[in-house]
Amino acid sequence: MKPIIAGIVFLLVFGGCSTTKMTVPEYLPVYESARPSKVLQIPYPILLLHGLGQKASVWDKDAIEFYEHDLGLQHAGILRPNKKGITLDKKGSGTFMDFFTVQFSNPTDSVEGWTKELEQCIQFVREKTGADKVILIGYSMGGLTGRHYLTKHVKDHHVQRLITIGSPHQGSAYAKVYNWKTSVNSAIKEGKGGLLQPIIEQAAELIRKAERDVPFDSPAVRDLRRPQDGGWFIEKSGNREHPLDVEYISVIGDVDIMKELSALNQSGAKELLRRIMGLLGLGVESLFEGGDGVVSASSQTINELPWFRSQPGRQRISQTIKLSSVHEEHLRNSNEIQKLSLEDQPEFKGAEFYRDPSGNQLLLLIEYTDYLPKNECKVTIDFKQSGNTKQIIVSPKDISLVKTSSGLVKQCAITMPIGFNVSSAIECSIMIKNAFGRQCSAIKSWRGI
Repeated sequence: MKPIIAGIVFLLVFGGCSTTKMTVPEYLPVYESARPSKVLQIPYPILLLHGLGQKASVWDKDAIEFYEHDLGLQHAGILRPNKKGITLDKKGSGTFMDFFTVQFSNPTDSVEGWTKELEQCIQFVREKTGADKVILIGYSMGGLTGRHYLTKHVKDHHVQRLITIGSPHQGSAYAKVYNWKTSVNSAIKEGKGGLLQPIIEQAAELIRKAERDVPFDSPAVRDLRRPQDGGWFIEKSGNREHPLDVEYISVIGDVDIMKELSALNQSGAKELLRRIMGLLGLGVESLFEGGDGVVSASSQTINELPWFRSQPGRQRISQTIKLSSVHEEHLRNSNEIQKLSLEDQPEFKGAEFYRDPSGNQLLLLIEYTDYLPKNECKVTIDFKQSGNTKQIIVSPKDISLVKTSSGLVKQCAITMPIGFNVSSAIECSIMIKNAFGRQCSAIKSWRGI
């Protein structure tokens, strides 16, 4: 009798356990908790490049505040490259390194000089953050430097997006002052002025007073000359091969590339220069057309460059956005440009099913990319099974930015809702929508067992 009772007890205990345990196929891989990045909240760290004669502080005020306060990103600090290496002036006490401002060692150096320092910056940021690619945002000559860097690193640039703001990609009429100063100085040095020598010296003094922080015969001004004004650098740069796997965005508007020229546009100064430069065979008319030192819209537009125009398909990879103005003050106080750096449609990378570590629950692992931090993107999943529906909105705390073989991606693991049986088919409709209203969707189906 006792063996029969013992058998009944065995069936009740162990048989009961087997009916309450969820049966998840053992062939599914076991999910391991994600290891989120400790230094980044976005997949592509941002480098902000100043313009001619400027400092990294040109990005202060609202430009930086938008990233910090509106998006919750952290300013890593100011990168200071030089011939001896590179230093980082850290800002704040945060641990994340989402965006950097760059301070070139010589604000009037050549584009090539700035490009070498930019190479240092990109390598430094990649090493410190673990990111494979960065986003470059360059104002005026900073944007030109970013593009020149790409032409030197067509196959190994490590840049996801280049945004240039009022950049003179085909030169600027103002840079003709390089020819003025060198010609005037040459005339004085060689004594070619004759009776006009005092007037030529007066013109030289006028130019010196107008220079302020940017010498008109500096390497930077030399490089910004238009081809028709002797600008060999601009001509070569516009014909060089550019990488096709970069997102190019040109922000164009009325740009005061050099405030110093306002002193030369006074009626008396303009007339004196017109007379002197005319005697030296140099014109001034183009400089004063359309405002002081304004960069033309076509010069600011990347897809107007000869290399892009040579094949129509190349122009499609470049986007142009017009603003009413991109003056320095606009750069500081407008959020429009900062939004451009991160505005994009999220991209669904994939979804797979896993077992949880206990082996009792079915998990759905979703991977996607988005330029914004995780709290600025909403992930929604609608589960459907035989008339049973359930919607889950993923909490930002359950989303991680992790490094995979294909780069940095966002990951979230969702447990199958209560009441859904893994033995039957389940349809999972995934919707990913960011704060800019851009969205993507996908469907992942569980076939049952």
